[in-house]
Amino acid sequence: MNSAGLTDRQTESIAWVYGADLTQSDAAKAMGISQPTVKQSVDEAAEKIAAVYKWWEYGEITAAYVLTDEDDNETEAA
Repeated sequence: MNSAGLTDRQTESIAWVYGADLTQSDAAKAMGISQPTVKQSVDEAAEKIAAVYKWWEYGEITAAYVLTDEDDNETEAA
């Protein structure tokens, strides 16, 4: 999050909503601000964090797994 250049309010909003698993309404009460302000802060923080990942060129993340049936024949799925 340091690389994203978040403001103190954005950092606190992210910490309450995702770190402490509070609703935006509960985070707003804890911070002494309105729920729409928390939403705006979280949304702006998410955009900044996403921009860092894009800059790091993480790209799209995909996963693959292998299913095996009872006969040990492997079937690949994505």
